[in-house]
Amino acid sequence: MTAQLDLDSRIARYATAAFDDDTSVMDAGLESLSLLRLAVEVAADDDAEIDATRMAGVRTIGELKQWLGDLAVHAGGDAA
Repeated sequence: MTAQLDLDSRIARYATAAFDDDTSVMDAGLESLSLLRLAVEVAADDDAEIDATRMAGVRTIGELKQWLGDLAVHAGGDAA
């Protein structure tokens, strides 16, 4: 799936360690600022609302990709 691969690429730009879907966000070296930057990139819409509560609940890379994918769909952006 192209969108999946692109999310991996985007996440890899901010991660400081190797990861897979089961890796915790913390173990991948991602911090809240990195998550926010990823969300802004994926949303690509100035009017997009980023749910900070949901962002704070993201624990694994798999959950992060789900959240980013949802954000892209709801914001009219794309994950590609």
